[in-house]
Amino acid sequence: MCARGGGHTVFVPLGVIMTRRYQTGQMTVYVLVMLFAVAAAVYFVYDAYNISNEKTRLQSTADAAAYSVAAVEARNLNIQAYSNRAMIANHVAVAQAVTLVSWTRWLHNTTRNISLVTKWIPYLGQAMTAVERVLDQSATVIEQAMRLAVTGLDGVIALISGLQDFTHVETLALARQVFEEVVEENDPQVDTAYTLTSLASFANAHTAMVGRYSPDRAYRYRGRRADQEARARSDEFRNILLESRDNFTVERNGNLDVIDLFGLFEVKIRKRGGTELARTRQREGPYYTWSAVDTLSVHTWTLHWDGIDHSEIPIGWGAAQSAQSNTRRLYNLNGIHRDEGYWKDNRTASRLAGTEYRTSRVMHNYRGMRRFSALKKDGVLNKGPGIIITLTKPSGSQGVETATDITGAEKRMKFGDQRSFLKDRMASISKARVEFHYPNDLFPRADGRREYGNLYNPYWQPSLAALTRAERLIALGELGL
Repeated sequence: MCARGGGHTVFVPLGVIMTRRYQTGQMTVYVLVMLFAVAAAVYFVYDAYNISNEKTRLQSTADAAAYSVAAVEARNLNIQAYSNRAMIANHVAVAQAVTLVSWTRWLHNTTRNISLVTKWIPYLGQAMTAVERVLDQSATVIEQAMRLAVTGLDGVIALISGLQDFTHVETLALARQVFEEVVEENDPQVDTAYTLTSLASFANAHTAMVGRYSPDRAYRYRGRRADQEARARSDEFRNILLESRDNFTVERNGNLDVIDLFGLFEVKIRKRGGTELARTRQREGPYYTWSAVDTLSVHTWTLHWDGIDHSEIPIGWGAAQSAQSNTRRLYNLNGIHRDEGYWKDNRTASRLAGTEYRTSRVMHNYRGMRRFSALKKDGVLNKGPGIIITLTKPSGSQGVETATDITGAEKRMKFGDQRSFLKDRMASISKARVEFHYPNDLFPRADGRREYGNLYNPYWQPSLAALTRAERLIALGELGL
């Protein structure tokens, strides 16, 4: 090849030009360096994945364990609520049985008294006598049936109360079992020895939240001092029990205006009745016996120059009570019912009921309110104390390695989230608690008020909760980390 320059022709060999154009082998060094860097990055990414995966697994295990223990607690609280409602339902059934016996006695007594007055009237007298005989036999059958029913209901109440005691204690053992099984199934590498303090805290929190109360301790009984907390909880249980009665059990009142001559002369018939929960001779406190009374009277009001003259003609009366098996007669009806309006309205008939049935045998084998569960804390409460679970495992668990383990560059390479490793251990902390949520959207309250936590409605649910800084430090301190 030739080139012109300055009037001269220069010949350049073609091989020289081709040699200069294709000399590029220097990039191989840079490629090898980049391949080494990529390989190192792959190692780092692999290690990051393993550490992140194991950390997530450990945290999920802690969350699952804490939530499961809280679920056991929620289930126990709901069982206590269901059983309290079951006992209340059976107590109310006993009240209904006593009410039925009292009402039957009243009906029989009323028919008998009317029969005595009408026996001289042809046909009517014979009819009333026949009705009185039928009611006499029916009253006997009903009373015997109700005695058996009360005995059975009291046995059911005692059984439910005993089951409450069992589930209250069994919850603690079940919580430990559930915790260990959840941890083992989710992450067998966890060192469960480091979690025992958490379960101990749970047991203390459970005992501090839920208590077992006996009405026998509410008042001085057989030389024992009264327990004010037991009295408060027993009164609370009793009030809910009384509010659970049906209208017929609470009051059996009716009025019939016969004559009304502009206030000069009036005749009215009043039916009165009610059932109350009262004390017994053996035990203090209004928790042990149902007492019912029913009356029927004719009232007259006559206007005289010096005032209004009122008179009561009793027509029928009846009473019934339930109590312990060692009780032989009715308690003082006046002492139980004297403050009630239905007792005062038919005062004469009420006294006759007390006099006639003072020596009658009560419906035996009902011991009243039994031991029950209740929240210890007064006031509003919708969250439990919660349980904190701390899980740890060695940082050298299978599949968990750092870049220092792979490369051997212990002083030059440090990798991983150091917060995940505490004294060469991987740790996760989780907190769960029970919360009370009344389903207002499904069952709105008639009064529109908010219902807080209690052991009479089974609306406790488990949920995870955020840890406070103090709780985290305490949990780690218990583990020595």
